Amino acid sequence: MRTAASLSAHVEASKELPGYPEDCRRKEASGVRLGEPLDVALIRTDQALGRANARVMRCGRWYDEIKQGYAGGVQ
Repeated sequence: MRTAASLSAHVEASKELPGYPEDCRRKEASGVRLGEPLDVALIRTDQALGRANARVMRCGRWYDEIKQGYAGGVQ
């Protein structure tokens, strides 16, 4: 029993996390240019915010899947 527990602990300790997706490291910019009308600036800013929020959701789902795999012993 101790050998099995020791082997199981060794396997768990040797698991490596997969690399963090590059997409999750990207930053967004609004792309607003000096002198643009405010309505255009608002649209650009809203679109950038939408892209950033979508990225947060994708990265959160990725992390949740990784966490679930490690908790369940599946990789």
